[in-house]
Amino acid sequence: MNRISVLSLVFFSLFGTNVVAAPQDDYGAGRKAYLAGDVVSAMTPLKRAADAGYAPAQSLYAYILDKATYNEEAAQYFRRAAEQGDADGQYGLGILYASGEGVARDPAAAREWLERAGDQNHGLAVVALSQAFLGGRPGLTTDPADAAGLGWVRKAGALDSIPALSYLAQGYRTGAFGAADLKEAERLEARIRELSPDNRKKNRKLK
Repeated sequence: MNRISVLSLVFFSLFGTNVVAAPQDDYGAGRKAYLAGDVVSAMTPLKRAADAGYAPAQSLYAYILDKATYNEEAAQYFRRAAEQGDADGQYGLGILYASGEGVARDPAAAREWLERAGDQNHGLAVVALSQAFLGGRPGLTTDPADAAGLGWVRKAGALDSIPALSYLAQGYRTGAFGAADLKEAERLEARIRELSPDNRKKNRKLK
């Protein structure tokens, strides 16, 4: 046996049985288990990946903790992900600040983190900011005259948020955004009808 083969055998005998999965692999395994409904099996690989600094794992692990009402620990992992620029982490941390769960309630911080996520086109963050502007999102403060708030409503409308679509349709019909635009109002109202639960139920029956 040559020297290289001997060294290879020594290496694998020392390290081969203790190979550590990459954080991405742990995250993939944990996410797969979670999506399959096996939360218990998901927790160990997700925590390992989260503790290794992998932001998507931190966000998902924090989400599970939050649902289990381990709010303070959830806030810590959401923050670690958020500070890395992860949109799910930013959204999760913003919602905790809005509700005061795991952290002291802070509407300004809530809006800041949600806007960071919204700037990355995080759908849930966009809708939350839109609802805050419309007065339907507790824990957030918005100025009704804030142009940025209206911008979130427009973005939420593009995501088929019915409250946002309703607000925009009324605004176009009444001329609240400038000159009245009945054609745009009718287009948005037609979209609201398409999205209504009764219409969706009828379309499912037709299929």
